[in-house]
Amino acid sequence: MPKKGCLNKGKTSILIVIIAGIGDLILASKSIRAIRNGFPDADIHLLTNKDAVEIGNNYKYVDKVWSFHIRELRHPIFFVLDILKLIRNLRKFDFILAINLYRVCSWIGSMKMALLFSLIKAQIKVGHDNFGFGVLLDKKVPKGTFQDQHFVDAMMDIALLGGGKPDPEGIEVFWDQKVAKKWAHLFSDHGNTPLKIAINPGANERHKRWDPKKYALVADQLLETYEAEIILLGGPGEENIARQIQDNMRNHSLSLAGKLSLNDLACIISRLNLLLTNDSGPMHIAAAVRTPIVAIFGPETPIHTRPYTSDDLFRIVQKGLDCRPCIKNNCERPVCLDLIQPDEVIKGCHDLLKNR
Repeated sequence: MPKKGCLNKGKTSILIVIIAGIGDLILASKSIRAIRNGFPDADIHLLTNKDAVEIGNNYKYVDKVWSFHIRELRHPIFFVLDILKLIRNLRKFDFILAINLYRVCSWIGSMKMALLFSLIKAQIKVGHDNFGFGVLLDKKVPKGTFQDQHFVDAMMDIALLGGGKPDPEGIEVFWDQKVAKKWAHLFSDHGNTPLKIAINPGANERHKRWDPKKYALVADQLLETYEAEIILLGGPGEENIARQIQDNMRNHSLSLAGKLSLNDLACIISRLNLLLTNDSGPMHIAAAVRTPIVAIFGPETPIHTRPYTSDDLFRIVQKGLDCRPCIKNNCERPVCLDLIQPDEVIKGCHDLLKNR
């Protein structure tokens, strides 16, 4: 396989598009691998969200990763400038296949994806037939593909339609092995090492975040029940959420919020005894590396985005409300999260820790 960035333009090329969040790229890893299985000799290009590029670069079955600034999609002027630069570079390749693995869930999203797919050069175009996007596609899965199954399985339907070949393995995430030495001190094997429990209180969307004060109550209870250390995780801009947890705790915790690259985060999560988290990218990292998970679900339904791992490795805490699943970006009264109490979350933690 060629070194990333050193492509043979005489070879068959395929473009995989997954312009979504970090967690969505991890959920797509099974389908990306299936496309590699179906086209073992092709140069596989991956177009993904700028924030997910660090993860994408670690997939050995991808030859070239292209970065797209997903946040600029919200600003039409910046979107046009960015997309034109991107298309100019992508048009240097004659793809035999361009495949959008992710769902199309709005008219605006459909129009922007249609612009991309209409301008790139590809013999066959594959994707989700929703909100008019199917007009530009040669092969398409029906509108309801993402409705009643996990997104991993829905994306696999698209990958198979494009010629992918599945294997029995699940989703995957990898990291630069150099970071393992950097964080070895957190996981020392000298003496009686306490349980390593991490809390990920952030999420890409505010209405998916459980109350930091309740996280603090859970953290204290775990520390007073087990010989454990609590590590607080969080991306850039989530330092204040971790600080709120620490300010409301009786016991000590270590905050790494805002201090971790994606390579760091994946490495650390792989070494944990338990991750307590909102519905988020770190939850999918934990599922990919088989770290036990207690996941708090608010507006979303686990049918679509539950941890894609063995049933014995996760517990979901949620409330069955008629308003779920909810697609609102801002909910004035997120009762789906407010009704979840610390004792319910602690029970999930006990279930996973009792035999460890």
